Amino acid sequence: MEGLPKKFKPFFTLVTVCGAIVLVWNIIHTDWDTAQLINLLVFGTLAIASESLPVALPKGGYVTVSYCIFLSSLILFPIGVTLTAMALSGLIIFGKVASEQPLFKRVFNASQYVLSLAAGYGVMNFFNSSSSQSDFKLFILYIIAATVYMAINTIIVVIALGFILCKSPWSIWVSNLRWGMPNFIALVPLGFLLALLYRNWGPLGLLLLFIPLLASRHSFQLYMDMRENYLSTVEALVQALEAKDTYTSGHSARVGKLAVAIGEAIKMSEDKIESLKYAAVLHDVGKIGVSEVILNKEEKLLDSEWEAIRSHPVIGQTIIKGIKFMFDIGQVVRHHHERYDGTGYPDRIKGEEIPLESRIIAVADTYDAITSDRSYRKGSTHEEALVELKRVAGSQLDPALVEVFCKVVTSESASRMVSAEQVQIA
Repeated sequence: MEGLPKKFKPFFTLVTVCGAIVLVWNIIHTDWDTAQLINLLVFGTLAIASESLPVALPKGGYVTVSYCIFLSSLILFPIGVTLTAMALSGLIIFGKVASEQPLFKRVFNASQYVLSLAAGYGVMNFFNSSSSQSDFKLFILYIIAATVYMAINTIIVVIALGFILCKSPWSIWVSNLRWGMPNFIALVPLGFLLALLYRNWGPLGLLLLFIPLLASRHSFQLYMDMRENYLSTVEALVQALEAKDTYTSGHSARVGKLAVAIGEAIKMSEDKIESLKYAAVLHDVGKIGVSEVILNKEEKLLDSEWEAIRSHPVIGQTIIKGIKFMFDIGQVVRHHHERYDGTGYPDRIKGEEIPLESRIIAVADTYDAITSDRSYRKGSTHEEALVELKRVAGSQLDPALVEVFCKVVTSESASRMVSAEQVQIA
């Protein structure tokens, strides 16, 4: 318990105690015989193997193909057999994931599996389901029970992550767990088919679904790998820029963190915050198309050189338009140097004509420019930077966003943000 986050401890205790009580009660009240022990061995082994082959989600956590194994057991076995097998799958795992999951996570997972499955069983019992019913009626009950199971499972997980990450459960679901929904929806019918095959063919029937199960996991893994490749593309673009412009080194990552802080403060949706993060990190990517002699020049720039510098938002938009998954942030990058009074570049738009994300990035970019050391001056302090931001609010920057920034970005939080030297988007 010592390693648990303080706010998470009461909820951890509640879930694990309730899970243990439900598990023990049902084990005691199950009529165990040789057949049920074989069922426990077969499905417990299958569930443990599935839990040991997870697919990592973008912001922490995993999904596995064990959902269909859990759900099929709702209509196959007595509740004591099911809960024991699935609790074991939460506690006993192998491979890489085993080294990454401390004991408290395994105990918590096993407990929430027990509670979620018990809720699913409650639905089945409420409607007096039995294996003698027609397969169609059984399937309808199965879908209802599976929905209840997933709802309870999701609620417990997002509440737990909310306590651990100090975020709202809803924002966690939107930003992370929804990525698992396609996996869950695909596995629900497979779970029912698995139950029918096992009921009619026994353990041999499981082999008929082994390949589809692996294919389902592989498809979802490819889906998440594609997302990781997107992030690698972003990192490669930023690294290419930082190789040219010594000032930009670390600047993009810091602006990304500061922009996200503003986005969270004004209650932007998780999807928009993610797009904002991409745009903020890539806001200067157009400098790739500007001569590094100009970028690193310490003397006063000529008018022609200033024009080259001012072209970088348009160049950035052109680069980003070529990356399909980023097409919607090109306009944000294009307008991050527009001024609130309409005297900026490249299009001299003003006020709320400037995209919100561009106005946010402008505030974060200006703050980091003020506080960063340059070859010809030392960076200003946090307090000095806030004074300057307030001075240019209404002319250069959106005054409402400057006010939000001054409230949410303290000296301590800013120092943590600007210490980042690597781009980390997840």
